[in-house]
Amino acid sequence: MTVARTLQPRGGRRLWIGYIGSVLLILMLGLLQTSVFPSFAIVGIRPALVLMASITLATISDDARAMYWGFAGGLLIDLLSTTPLGVNALLFTLLVYIVGGQGRRFDRVNPVFPVLAGAAATVLYYPAVILALQLLEFDIDWGRQVWDRLPRAVAVNAGATMLLYPLVRRVEQWTNPHSSARFLGRSVGGFPG
Repeated sequence: MTVARTLQPRGGRRLWIGYIGSVLLILMLGLLQTSVFPSFAIVGIRPALVLMASITLATISDDARAMYWGFAGGLLIDLLSTTPLGVNALLFTLLVYIVGGQGRRFDRVNPVFPVLAGAAATVLYYPAVILALQLLEFDIDWGRQVWDRLPRAVAVNAGATMLLYPLVRRVEQWTNPHSSARFLGRSVGGFPG
């Protein structure tokens, strides 16, 4: 009886629905990013929806879920696009750690910081992905691919982050494993074990 109870996650059915919802969200965003937006780019830019969702989660969450979103979403983008396998998985994970993780000390109901973090991630992502592709011996025109497109990409991805914020916030609430008040990693009113 205790083994079955310890294997069941806190939050029960709602938590599992949240996990399924987060997987479906990443799949949907990945498909939109790689299938729809190449044909319907916004001012010539495809929004990095998966990266912006992962950065948003990292700024409003206190755990490692955003790292999982970044890695899995980046891998999905690599599989669905012509980018060599692992480039986006590595870059998304690093950017979530570097940029998104800095927002964990800020107000979680304020969408301003996720938008700023998304803009910062875009500024770092575009040159990094172009550099990675150039190191893999792709012929790259830096002036056209980075410097001409970067300001528009920052604006498009900041807008995408504003639109994704309520959705990511809802999924974060569904998958939040902390159902009680916590202090230094322990539940209030209970003993570990």
